[in-house]
Formats: sequence, C-alpha cells, structure tokens
Amino acid sequence: MPCAGAASESRLSADVRRFRRRDGRPVMTGIQRRAAVVVGVDASQSSRAAVRWAAGEAARRDSALKLLHIDGRRWESGAAQTNLAAASVVREAEPAVPTEHEVKLGGIADELIAASKSASLLVLGTHGFGALRGAPIGAIATEVAGYAKCPVVVVRGLTAPRRGEVVVGVDASSDSERALAFALDSASARNSALVVVHAWHDSVLEAGAELASVEAAEKRVLEDRVAAWREKYPGVLLRLAVVRDRTAARALIRVVPHAGLIVIGSSGGGLGSTAQGLLSRARCPVALIGEAARG
Repeated sequence: MPCAGAASESRLSADVRRFRRRDGRPVMTGIQRRAAVVVGVDASQSSRAAVRWAAGEAARRDSALKLLHIDGRRWESGAAQTNLAAASVVREAEPAVPTEHEVKLGGIADELIAASKSASLLVLGTHGFGALRGAPIGAIATEVAGYAKCPVVVVRGLTAPRRGEVVVGVDASSDSERALAFALDSASARNSALVVVHAWHDSVLEAGAELASVEAAEKRVLEDRVAAWREKYPGVLLRLAVVRDRTAARALIRVVPHAGLIVIGSSGGGLGSTAQGLLSRARCPVALIGEAARG
C-alpha cells in the first residue's frame, strides 16, 4: 500500500524518477545515481536520529535516500504521516538529497533484508515504537546484519552524532578486510582520520611470555595488515592502536571515546559478542559489515 501521492506518480513517464525535491515535485534527470541509502522509519525519536544520519550519508555518497516504514503484519494508521515527518527531518538536515517514501507490510527483518538487495546502505535506529515496537534493535540487527546484501549501520543516540574519527576493529578474520574497506571509504568521504584497532589479551600467551614483546609483535602484524591499504588510500591518515583488553567492544570505545563511526565485520547468521557490546554501549553509529554484504 503506497503512501499518499504514489498513485499519481505511477502515471508519470518512466524517465521521471520517484524522488522529490524540497518543493515535493519529482526530479527530472537522466543521471544514474548510486544505489539509494535505505533507512527504517517509525514514529520514535531514535528513528529521527537515524533519518538525520542517513540523510548526511546519502549526501556524502551523492545518492538518494529511501524512507522505509514497515507496518508489521497489519496496516496501521499514520504510516504515510510518519514518512512525511521523516522527510521533514531530511529537508532540514540535507535539503538537496532526493527522497523516496515507501510503506510495506510484512515481517520487519524480512522486509529490511529484502530492501538491502537494492540498497547501498541500510540504516536503523537503536529502539523503535510504532512499526518496531516490541522488537529490541539487537534482535533485528542480529538477523538483518547477518543476511543483508549491503552494510548495516545502527545509529546510537538520540541527537545528531558529533563529527569524529572513524574507528575500525581488526583481527585475523576475513571479516576485517570487508570492514577495513568500508571504514576507509567512510573516512575518505568524511575527510577524517581512520583509527585501526586490534584488541588482544594475555590469556592466550604461553607461560613466561613478555607482554611488551608480544605487544610489539602484534603491532608489527597490524602494520603489515594495513600496508596495502595505505597505498590504496594515500589521502586517509591511518592511526594504529594495539590494545590489551579482553573485550573488543570495550577496547574500540576506549581508544576513541568520541568517535564519529565504529566499523566492524560480522559473520553471516548473526552478531557476535563484539557487535552486541557495541550496540549496547557505543556512543556513535555502528557499521556492521556482514559476509553477504557487497563491497
């Protein structure tokens, strides 16, 4: 069931995109934009923060923004109004970003995963009412991030996130390569430094091992790991941090307390303890780059 105005738009020429300018009229353009940033929308304050962040990201990517409201298993009144309220947030934050509205009926996680197939990025708030009520964001993110076909960003906090460095968590897994690529793109687009964090702990050490020498070795491995990336992104300042901490999520938050974005890889099928910890305690948006996500 489309929102108000969709019926009239369906009669327009196929050459006219279904995106609106600030005055509400369709944008006539033959230029092929990047795939849209999709943001889950409901009536909550958390959703408005996610919409504001997603609008900024769409502007950085020179892409359209799609406002997606999911009504669960039954239609609810006010869905179109919720999307229009979200559109007003976009106009205030990034008036030049073309915006599309959509209301869908179905399972929340299923519809978000379906939307990810044609999106460049999927953005969610941390908590929702309306369409997302009764569904903790951890449960939604666990399912969506594991199977989404694009990166997923969960926007922490209720206000516009502060500008800050991009932080990425790195270990020996292939997840880290996807996370590094996304983090470098993000830092480049923001003209920001990238802090590459590797957390280790002494429980895996052999008896008699010297912590200082082990930490030095970990730093060398990390430097080797990012050497090729330095060549690919010469304009991004890379700062490396090897942190002794049993909890990777705590280490990522501790190294840069006022980060603008934290990025981690996530294996398919769900989220690990690091992702869950970040979704609970991070003070900035968290990007989850799943195994199925496109590069």
